[in-house]
Amino acid sequence: MKSLYNDKTKQYLLKFASKTYLGEEDFLVTECNKLAYKAIKLWPYWSHFALDIFGPRSCGKSHLTHIWVNCIQRSLPKPIEIPIIQAHSINMKNVNRYINNYNYLAIEDLSADINEEALFHLYNAYNTAEHFILFNSEQPLAKIPFKLPDLRSRLNTIPTAEIAMPDDEMLTALIAKLFNDRQIIISQEILDYILKNAERSFNYISRLIEEIDDISWVYGRTVSIPIVREAIKNLSKNQQLDLFI
Repeated sequence: MKSLYNDKTKQYLLKFASKTYLGEEDFLVTECNKLAYKAIKLWPYWSHFALDIFGPRSCGKSHLTHIWVNCIQRSLPKPIEIPIIQAHSINMKNVNRYINNYNYLAIEDLSADINEEALFHLYNAYNTAEHFILFNSEQPLAKIPFKLPDLRSRLNTIPTAEIAMPDDEMLTALIAKLFNDRQIIISQEILDYILKNAERSFNYISRLIEEIDDISWVYGRTVSIPIVREAIKNLSKNQQLDLFI
C-alpha cells in the first residue's frame, strides 16, 4: 500500500496539542483498574501513610494521582499546594523543602533510578500523623532493586494496588476517550478495526491514537480505516527500528 504521507509532508505538521482530561468523571473504571481506584478513594482512611499504584505505562496512574489530589483539596477549608513530582528529581538538596512545606506529596515513576538516601529521609519524615504520600511505579515496590536495605524494607511495608493490562471493556473506553480528548468522532467500524488489529496495551493505544491524529491532520481527512491501517504500519516500523538502536 502506498504511504499516505512522506517525510517532506510531515515536516509541515503544525497543530495544537490535545487536551487530556484528568477529572474523576473522566477516569474509566473497569475490572483491570477498579482496585487501584478504590484504594485512592479510601483516603484518608488508608491503613498506612503511603500507597503505591503500579502498572504499565499510560495505564492511568497519573490520572489517579490527580484524582487523589482533588480529593484532598475538596476535604480542606481552602486549596493548598500539593506537589506532584518525579521520583528521580528528589535529592538531598531539595528533600527538606518538601518535608518542611508539604503534608501531602505525590511521587511519580518510582524506580531504582533515584537518590535512595533522600527517599529514605523523606519516608521517615512523612511517617507521622497527618502526612501522606502517593507513589506510582511501573513495577510493584517489592520488585524494584533498591540498594539500601533499610529503604527497601520500609518501602515493602507500603500497601500497593495494581492496574492490570487492559481488558476489552477498558480498551473500548480508552480508545473512545483518547479520540474524544482530540475532539475526533469515529465510527463503530473504526473502533472494531482498532480492537481487532492493534496491540493490546495502554501505551500502544495511546501512541496509535496520536499517530492516527497526525496522519489525519496532515491530509485534512477524517479518520478512516486506511488511515488507521497506515498508523499501525508506521508504529510497527518504529518498533522494528528500535530493536537496532
